Amino acid sequence: MIRFIVFISTISIIGVAITIATLNVGIIEIDLYFKKYSEPIPLFLFLSFLAGCFLTLLFFLSAYIKHKHENINLRKNMKIKEDEIDSLRKNPLREDH
Repeated sequence: MIRFIVFISTISIIGVAITIATLNVGIIEIDLYFKKYSEPIPLFLFLSFLAGCFLTLLFFLSAYIKHKHENINLRKNMKIKEDEIDSLRKNPLREDH
């Protein structure tokens, strides 16, 4: 049921976005000092959205790699500790009184 609600809300948001984009086709000009771009507003909004998605992906990918590396190090440390505990269990107890 929740998937259906998410699907319907996604389709409605896309529909509203397309409607707004088709109603606002005004041309704007962006000056980047070395080149000027004159394109419709929805194109610049879409490119801004794509740039934001790409930068967010890079941010989360770097965090994922960091956590993955930390997880590998913790697993190595845990394996060393488990091996040490196993070796201590296998040693017979000595009573030196």
